[in-house]
Amino acid sequence: MKTKLDCLNLFLRYLDEATKKGVDLPSTKNADYRDKFNHFLNEAQIYIAGLVKIPAVMQITQNPIPNQLGLLQGFDIQQYLPGNTKVLQGIGTKSYYFEMDNIGTVLIKVNGTTVKTIENTVKRQFTAWKGNIVPTPLDTDNVIIEFTGLYPYNIRNTSLFKYAFPTDDDVPNYTPYTVYDVPSDFMSFDSVIIKGNERVYEQYIAYRWENNKKVILEYYKQGSFDIHYFKYPAAISPTAPDDTPLEVEDKAIDLVVLQAGIMATASDNPSLSSWLRSLYIEKVQNVVGNEMPQETAIQTVYSMN
Repeated sequence: MKTKLDCLNLFLRYLDEATKKGVDLPSTKNADYRDKFNHFLNEAQIYIAGLVKIPAVMQITQNPIPNQLGLLQGFDIQQYLPGNTKVLQGIGTKSYYFEMDNIGTVLIKVNGTTVKTIENTVKRQFTAWKGNIVPTPLDTDNVIIEFTGLYPYNIRNTSLFKYAFPTDDDVPNYTPYTVYDVPSDFMSFDSVIIKGNERVYEQYIAYRWENNKKVILEYYKQGSFDIHYFKYPAAISPTAPDDTPLEVEDKAIDLVVLQAGIMATASDNPSLSSWLRSLYIEKVQNVVGNEMPQETAIQTVYSMN
């Protein structure tokens, strides 16, 4: 893995600012170009990472907690109308998840005693409610979640869980698809591999992609998912130490250095900048060629019934 200093030395060689009559030039003689290198290096490596991509993997594990209402139950929208109370019921239920879309009241009862009252005030959009039931019901307790209110509203993605979780936030989101944020260094998508039971290791295509920032998997799909993507290189600040490593592949180092050189010489030495650009174009063709990683395009859309 090449370092910032390796790139600086190559940069000065390309600009013919490294030596004079075979003797290394002191830093005071090429200080302006050193400064430009420090400021253009990060931009150059990001640009090249779009051509010679840096592979990375994010791992997600899924093994859904059973819904006491039944497998695949609770996803459909149900309508609450005043005077027609709707109830979810479970034995030993210790946590819950549901969504509702208008003004309404929800009562959580254990053996007929109300232990929590939820007031939903958000109109015309679904709001998620989830949490542990406190105090924790016994395995034999009768738990009811009762939807009431003065106005009509809709309910969806309802689930009762037999288990408590460390915090309310840890209670699973019960939706047909589970949304995961991609890492902050994400540049572009490659593919998804599932490693499941019975030694399954294969490409998984029943996923969705949202806003280039989120990957969405089926809630009930079990397994370990490797989300393969291409990443941005770690940022290199102008004041980064000389031993800072570059994450781009070694074969792309010349391209990074040339790109920095093109930008560094554009204003004060256009002819040198032009020569560096022609050299850059030639090297891009040699380096990228057919070795360029291709992003996977998935056109088939899958949905859960």
